Amino acid sequence: MKKISQLLLTSSFLLASAASQASLINFYAPGVYSSDISAMDAALGITGYEIESFDDTQLIDGLSYSFINPDTEQSTELVNVLNYPGLSWDDGYVLSNGNGGNNRWSGTWVQGITFFFEGGITGFGTGMAQVETGYGGLHSLQINGQDYGYLEDHANFASSNGRNGYLKINAEGNELIHSVTILSSRANADGFTFDHLAISRAASAAVPEPTSIALLALGLIGGGFSRRLMKK
Repeated sequence: MKKISQLLLTSSFLLASAASQASLINFYAPGVYSSDISAMDAALGITGYEIESFDDTQLIDGLSYSFINPDTEQSTELVNVLNYPGLSWDDGYVLSNGNGGNNRWSGTWVQGITFFFEGGITGFGTGMAQVETGYGGLHSLQINGQDYGYLEDHANFASSNGRNGYLKINAEGNELIHSVTILSSRANADGFTFDHLAISRAASAAVPEPTSIALLALGLIGGGFSRRLMKK
């Protein structure tokens, strides 16, 4: 009985360890969208995040993407901008995997996309639109190359030719998010869009300012001088 308990405990620990790599995922219903961007950001918990609005061809520092099937090279730039106010989550512009979209595909939809984050991030979010299960089948979510189920697993996800809702991911513990992939289970069947992509970068160690270093050095020198006086 003791061995069985130990096995169960070990199994639980392994499951917990695997789960610890799973980021905290929330999907907010389309109703969270608001033309009051500040209020929407507060509701989503992304106030202070860096935002990519896809309103120009250059992406924010550290962000790149690659389309899947047909595959494209990892890029930090779009071929052109795409204005779809009805699908946007901020200023009218969106990123699309569709034909005639940002990369001017001529024949088919692109099956999926991967976003890459240089150096890793602690938080990620994106508004989504036109994700339709009836066309693309289930839409898998992968974080750092690992499977995290389907967008359709989340109760607030709305399959629609309008806004589907807002995907939010937070890394747990000391984990970092290096990539996020959205992939239709059916090839070249569903065109969808992303917008108001939010990034929270990993905090880096603060480097002391020169004045602080000088004051610290003076403090250490003064401390040593005082100890010498006390010895005398």
